[in-house]
Amino acid sequence: MPHYLSIHRDPPTPKEKTEARWIVLAQERRAVWVKTWYTPDYATRFCWWDAPDPGTLEQVFRDHGVGWDEIIPVQLTTPSEWRWRED
Repeated sequence: MPHYLSIHRDPPTPKEKTEARWIVLAQERRAVWVKTWYTPDYATRFCWWDAPDPGTLEQVFRDHGVGWDEIIPVQLTTPSEWRWRED
């Protein structure tokens, strides 16, 4: 399934509100929430999602009242894939 990075920039959000939404999103079946990086005030979040396409992810966000600034298709690599490579 394709990978996407969703970027969310909101006013500082209470921890309880953000975490309550995460509980719901973790159960979502149309797309898979993999991981999130966030600022201490929860105002900026970078979320890794696997979804069939960006439109599915947009619909998931709309259905759950989640705003977003960008949804970017991404690919993944890790240092271990390159550590011993010689070109």
